[in-house]
Amino acid sequence: MENNTEFTVSQAAEYLGVTVRTLHHWDAKGLLVPQVRTWSDYRIYTPDDLARGQRILVYRESGVPLAEIADLLDGGDERTHLLRQREMLLERRDGVERMLTAVEELLTETTSGVYTGPVPPDRVREILGPDWDPDYQREAEERWGGTAEWTQSQEAMSQMGEEDWRAVREEGDAFARALAEAHERGVAPGSEEGNALAERQRRSISRWYEVSHDRQVILSTMYVGDDRFRTNWTVDGDDHTDYLVELIRANAAGHGVDLDSPRW
Repeated sequence: MENNTEFTVSQAAEYLGVTVRTLHHWDAKGLLVPQVRTWSDYRIYTPDDLARGQRILVYRESGVPLAEIADLLDGGDERTHLLRQREMLLERRDGVERMLTAVEELLTETTSGVYTGPVPPDRVREILGPDWDPDYQREAEERWGGTAEWTQSQEAMSQMGEEDWRAVREEGDAFARALAEAHERGVAPGSEEGNALAERQRRSISRWYEVSHDRQVILSTMYVGDDRFRTNWTVDGDDHTDYLVELIRANAAGHGVDLDSPRW
Protein backbone atom coordinates (compact mmCIF):
# COMPACT_ATOMS: atom_id res chain seq x y z
CA MET A 1 0.00 0.00 0.00
CA GLU A 2 2.94 2.36 0.69
CA ASN A 3 3.85 2.59 -2.99
CA ASN A 4 0.32 2.67 -4.34
CA THR A 5 -2.19 5.49 -4.09
CA GLU A 6 -4.83 4.11 -6.46
CA PHE A 7 -6.59 0.76 -6.30
CA THR A 8 -9.04 -0.89 -8.67
CA VAL A 9 -12.18 -2.39 -7.17
CA SER A 10 -10.68 -5.89 -7.26
CA GLN A 11 -7.47 -4.69 -5.58
CA ALA A 12 -9.47 -2.85 -2.92
CA ALA A 13 -11.61 -5.92 -2.31
CA GLU A 14 -8.51 -8.10 -1.90
CA TYR A 15 -6.90 -5.57 0.45
CA LEU A 16 -10.00 -5.36 2.66
CA GLY A 17 -10.72 -9.08 2.51
CA VAL A 18 -14.21 -8.69 1.03
CA THR A 19 -15.82 -9.50 -2.30
CA VAL A 20 -16.15 -7.07 -5.20
CA ARG A 21 -19.91 -7.45 -4.82
CA THR A 22 -19.63 -6.24 -1.21
CA LEU A 23 -17.83 -3.08 -2.33
CA HIS A 24 -20.50 -2.47 -4.98
CA HIS A 25 -23.14 -2.94 -2.28
CA TRP A 26 -21.41 -0.45 0.02
CA ASP A 27 -21.19 1.97 -2.89
CA ALA A 28 -24.92 1.63 -3.61
CA LYS A 29 -25.71 2.18 0.09
CA GLY A 30 -23.54 5.29 0.23
CA LEU A 31 -21.18 3.71 2.77
CA LEU A 32 -18.04 3.71 0.67
CA VAL A 33 -18.30 5.74 -2.52
CA PRO A 34 -14.94 6.21 -4.24
CA GLN A 35 -14.56 9.78 -5.40
CA VAL A 36 -12.16 8.92 -8.21
CA ARG A 37 -13.35 7.40 -11.49
CA THR A 38 -11.46 6.59 -14.66
CA TRP A 39 -12.48 8.06 -18.01
CA SER A 40 -14.44 4.82 -18.60
CA ASP A 41 -16.21 5.26 -15.23
CA TYR A 42 -14.36 2.49 -13.35
CA ARG A 43 -14.07 2.95 -9.60
CA ILE A 44 -10.68 3.91 -8.21
CA TYR A 45 -10.08 3.59 -4.47
CA THR A 46 -7.61 5.78 -2.57
CA PRO A 47 -5.87 5.06 0.76
CA ASP A 48 -8.54 7.22 2.44
CA ASP A 49 -11.23 5.03 0.88
CA LEU A 50 -9.50 1.89 2.18
CA ALA A 51 -9.24 3.43 5.66
CA ARG A 52 -12.98 4.09 5.58
CA GLY A 53 -13.54 0.52 4.40
CA GLN A 54 -11.57 -0.79 7.36
CA ARG A 55 -13.74 1.24 9.74
CA ILE A 56 -16.84 -0.22 8.10
CA LEU A 57 -15.50 -3.73 8.67
CA VAL A 58 -14.80 -3.08 12.35
CA TYR A 59 -18.26 -1.60 12.91
CA ARG A 60 -19.83 -4.53 11.05
CA GLU A 61 -17.86 -7.00 13.14
CA SER A 62 -19.05 -5.12 16.22
CA GLY A 63 -22.62 -6.00 15.26
CA VAL A 64 -23.70 -2.63 13.89
CA PRO A 65 -26.23 -2.91 11.01
CA LEU A 66 -25.04 -1.43 7.72
CA ALA A 67 -27.93 1.02 7.77
CA GLU A 68 -26.50 2.60 10.94
CA ILE A 69 -22.82 2.54 10.04
CA ALA A 70 -23.01 5.52 7.67
CA ASP A 71 -24.10 7.85 10.48
CA LEU A 72 -21.28 6.60 12.70
CA LEU A 73 -18.67 7.05 9.98
CA ASP A 74 -19.60 10.65 9.28
CA GLY A 75 -19.22 11.78 12.90
CA GLY A 76 -15.93 12.13 14.79
CA ASP A 77 -12.22 11.81 14.15
CA GLU A 78 -10.11 8.66 14.05
CA ARG A 79 -9.68 8.52 17.82
CA THR A 80 -13.45 8.83 18.31
CA HIS A 81 -14.03 5.89 15.95
CA LEU A 82 -11.41 3.74 17.67
CA LEU A 83 -12.76 4.43 21.15
CA ARG A 84 -16.31 3.69 20.03
CA GLN A 85 -15.25 0.50 18.24
CA ARG A 86 -13.28 -0.69 21.25
CA GLU A 87 -16.33 -0.26 23.46
CA MET A 88 -18.55 -2.14 21.01
CA LEU A 89 -16.06 -4.99 20.62
CA LEU A 90 -15.68 -5.31 24.38
CA GLU A 91 -19.47 -5.59 24.68
CA ARG A 92 -19.47 -8.21 21.92
CA ARG A 93 -16.68 -10.13 23.67
CA ASP A 94 -18.65 -10.11 26.88
CA GLY A 95 -21.62 -11.52 24.99
CA VAL A 96 -19.50 -14.30 23.47
CA GLU A 97 -18.10 -15.17 26.88
CA ARG A 98 -21.62 -15.37 28.33
CA MET A 99 -22.66 -17.66 25.48
CA LEU A 100 -19.64 -19.91 26.05
CA THR A 101 -20.54 -20.17 29.71
CA ALA A 102 -24.12 -21.06 28.80
CA VAL A 103 -22.95 -23.76 26.38
CA GLU A 104 -20.64 -25.26 29.00
CA GLU A 105 -23.53 -25.38 31.49
CA LEU A 106 -25.76 -26.97 28.84
CA LEU A 107 -23.15 -29.63 28.09
CA THR A 108 -22.82 -30.38 31.79
CA GLU A 109 -26.58 -30.71 32.20
CA THR A 110 -26.87 -32.92 29.12
CA THR A 111 -24.09 -35.20 30.31
CA SER A 112 -25.54 -35.50 33.80
CA GLY A 113 -29.05 -36.25 32.47
CA VAL A 114 -30.78 -33.21 33.95
CA TYR A 115 -33.17 -33.25 31.02
CA THR A 116 -33.69 -35.62 28.11
CA GLY A 117 -36.93 -34.29 26.62
CA PRO A 118 -37.75 -31.02 24.84
CA VAL A 119 -35.34 -28.18 25.48
CA PRO A 120 -36.85 -25.38 27.60
CA PRO A 121 -37.32 -22.01 25.83
CA ASP A 122 -34.52 -20.34 27.78
CA ARG A 123 -32.15 -23.09 26.69
CA VAL A 124 -33.30 -22.74 23.09
CA ARG A 125 -32.26 -19.10 23.22
CA GLU A 126 -28.84 -20.07 24.53
CA ILE A 127 -28.39 -22.65 21.77
CA LEU A 128 -29.62 -20.44 18.94
CA GLY A 129 -27.57 -17.45 20.02
CA PRO A 130 -28.22 -13.71 20.25
CA ASP A 131 -30.43 -13.59 17.14
CA TRP A 132 -33.08 -15.62 18.98
CA ASP A 133 -35.67 -13.05 19.98
CA PRO A 134 -38.19 -14.09 22.66
CA ASP A 135 -40.05 -10.80 22.24
CA TYR A 136 -40.66 -11.73 18.62
CA GLN A 137 -41.93 -15.14 19.72
CA ARG A 138 -44.46 -13.45 22.02
CA GLU A 139 -45.43 -11.07 19.24
CA ALA A 140 -45.96 -14.01 16.89
CA GLU A 141 -48.14 -15.77 19.45
CA GLU A 142 -50.30 -12.65 19.86
CA ARG A 143 -50.75 -12.50 16.09
CA TRP A 144 -51.10 -16.18 15.19
CA GLY A 145 -51.84 -17.91 18.49
CA GLY A 146 -55.38 -18.95 17.60
CA THR A 147 -54.57 -20.47 14.22
CA ALA A 148 -54.12 -24.11 13.24
CA GLU A 149 -50.65 -23.27 11.87
CA TRP A 150 -49.55 -21.94 15.25
CA THR A 151 -50.77 -25.10 16.95
CA GLN A 152 -48.91 -27.26 14.43
CA SER A 153 -45.70 -25.30 14.85
CA GLN A 154 -45.85 -25.48 18.64
CA GLU A 155 -46.42 -29.22 18.53
CA ALA A 156 -43.42 -29.62 16.25
CA MET A 157 -41.24 -27.50 18.54
CA SER A 158 -42.31 -29.43 21.62
CA GLN A 159 -40.79 -32.60 20.13
CA MET A 160 -37.42 -31.01 19.43
CA GLY A 161 -34.30 -31.61 21.49
CA GLU A 162 -30.96 -29.85 21.60
CA GLU A 163 -29.56 -31.49 18.46
CA ASP A 164 -32.74 -30.70 16.54
CA TRP A 165 -32.43 -26.98 17.32
CA ARG A 166 -28.77 -27.01 16.46
CA ALA A 167 -29.60 -28.65 13.11
CA VAL A 168 -32.20 -25.93 12.42
CA ARG A 169 -29.61 -23.24 12.91
CA GLU A 170 -26.99 -25.02 10.79
CA GLU A 171 -29.54 -25.57 8.02
CA GLY A 172 -30.48 -21.90 8.08
CA ASP A 173 -26.85 -20.81 7.92
CA ALA A 174 -26.17 -23.18 5.03
CA PHE A 175 -29.17 -21.88 3.10
CA ALA A 176 -28.11 -18.26 3.64
CA ARG A 177 -24.66 -19.05 2.24
CA ALA A 178 -26.16 -20.86 -0.76
CA LEU A 179 -28.49 -17.93 -1.38
CA ALA A 180 -25.65 -15.42 -1.21
CA GLU A 181 -23.49 -17.50 -3.54
CA ALA A 182 -26.32 -17.82 -6.07
CA HIS A 183 -27.00 -14.08 -5.88
CA GLU A 184 -23.33 -13.30 -6.51
CA ARG A 185 -23.27 -15.64 -9.53
CA GLY A 186 -26.37 -13.97 -10.94
CA VAL A 187 -28.68 -16.98 -10.75
CA ALA A 188 -31.91 -15.72 -12.29
CA PRO A 189 -35.32 -15.91 -10.59
CA GLY A 190 -37.42 -18.50 -12.39
CA SER A 191 -34.39 -20.53 -13.49
CA GLU A 192 -34.06 -24.17 -12.46
CA GLU A 193 -31.47 -23.32 -9.80
CA GLY A 194 -33.44 -20.32 -8.61
CA ASN A 195 -36.60 -22.38 -8.26
CA ALA A 196 -34.67 -25.06 -6.36
CA LEU A 197 -33.58 -22.46 -3.80
CA ALA A 198 -37.15 -21.22 -3.42
CA GLU A 199 -38.35 -24.79 -2.86
CA ARG A 200 -35.58 -25.37 -0.35
CA GLN A 201 -36.76 -22.37 1.66
CA ARG A 202 -40.39 -23.51 1.42
CA ARG A 203 -39.44 -26.95 2.77
CA SER A 204 -37.66 -25.37 5.71
CA ILE A 205 -40.85 -23.54 6.73
CA SER A 206 -42.95 -26.65 6.15
CA ARG A 207 -41.11 -28.21 9.05
CA TRP A 208 -43.46 -26.17 11.25
CA TYR A 209 -46.71 -26.24 9.26
CA GLU A 210 -47.92 -26.84 5.72
CA VAL A 211 -46.76 -24.08 3.37
CA SER A 212 -48.19 -23.88 -0.14
CA HIS A 213 -46.66 -21.69 -2.84
CA ASP A 214 -49.40 -19.12 -2.18
CA ARG A 215 -48.55 -19.07 1.50
CA GLN A 216 -44.84 -18.73 0.78
CA VAL A 217 -45.55 -15.61 -1.28
CA ILE A 218 -47.64 -14.12 1.54
CA LEU A 219 -44.94 -14.90 4.10
CA SER A 220 -42.29 -13.34 1.87
CA THR A 221 -43.99 -9.95 2.17
CA MET A 222 -43.08 -10.01 5.86
CA TYR A 223 -39.43 -10.67 5.05
CA VAL A 224 -39.03 -7.31 3.33
CA GLY A 225 -41.24 -5.44 5.79
CA ASP A 226 -39.49 -6.47 9.01
CA ASP A 227 -35.73 -5.98 9.43
CA ARG A 228 -35.60 -8.85 11.93
CA PHE A 229 -36.16 -11.26 9.05
CA ARG A 230 -33.41 -9.67 6.98
CA THR A 231 -30.74 -10.79 9.45
CA ASN A 232 -31.48 -14.39 8.41
CA TRP A 233 -30.27 -13.76 4.87
CA THR A 234 -27.52 -11.21 5.41
CA VAL A 235 -24.12 -12.72 4.68
CA ASP A 236 -20.86 -10.81 5.12
CA GLY A 237 -22.83 -7.59 5.36
CA ASP A 238 -24.79 -8.15 2.13
CA ASP A 239 -28.57 -8.41 2.50
CA HIS A 240 -30.04 -11.01 0.10
CA THR A 241 -33.63 -10.83 1.35
CA ASP A 242 -35.01 -8.97 -1.68
CA TYR A 243 -33.34 -11.50 -3.96
CA LEU A 244 -34.92 -14.37 -2.01
CA VAL A 245 -38.35 -12.78 -2.42
CA GLU A 246 -37.76 -12.51 -6.18
CA LEU A 247 -36.91 -16.22 -6.29
CA ILE A 248 -40.01 -17.12 -4.27
CA ARG A 249 -42.34 -15.06 -6.44
CA ALA A 250 -40.90 -16.37 -9.71
CA ASN A 251 -41.16 -19.96 -8.54
CA ALA A 252 -44.71 -19.44 -7.27
CA ALA A 253 -45.75 -17.87 -10.56
CA GLY A 254 -44.45 -20.97 -12.31
CA HIS A 255 -46.81 -23.01 -10.13
CA GLY A 256 -49.81 -20.93 -11.16
CA VAL A 257 -49.98 -18.58 -8.17
CA ASP A 258 -51.68 -15.23 -8.77
CA LEU A 259 -49.00 -12.95 -7.32
CA ASP A 260 -51.46 -10.07 -6.98
CA SER A 261 -53.84 -12.07 -4.79
CA PRO A 262 -52.22 -15.17 -3.27
CA ARG A 263 -54.52 -17.25 -1.05
CA TRP A 264 -53.65 -18.40 2.44
